[in-house]
Amino acid sequence: MLTVTKEAAELLKVAKAAENASDDAGIRIRRGIMSKDPGLVAVGFAISEDPSPDDEEIEQEGLRIFVEEELIELLDGRILDVREVSEGLELFFR
Repeated sequence: MLTVTKEAAELLKVAKAAENASDDAGIRIRRGIMSKDPGLVAVGFAISEDPSPDDEEIEQEGLRIFVEEELIELLDGRILDVREVSEGLELFFR
């Protein structure tokens, strides 16, 4: 199962609030635009009221997370965290 750090959950909650999403809305982790490197998988985040039928739903740090079916196995055992970069904060998987 994917683990979300407290810091990552707080950043995603701020994004939800900025979009005026409902309290019950979650964050959907989905496949993003593919990279030119076939060994890399692009991942995107979207605010969603409900999971898609095949999504895995988890709740961590008071945040609902929906993982797209294609990413469930790939993200199993990974940790979603936050790191500081020159532009501010960014989410990353470790």
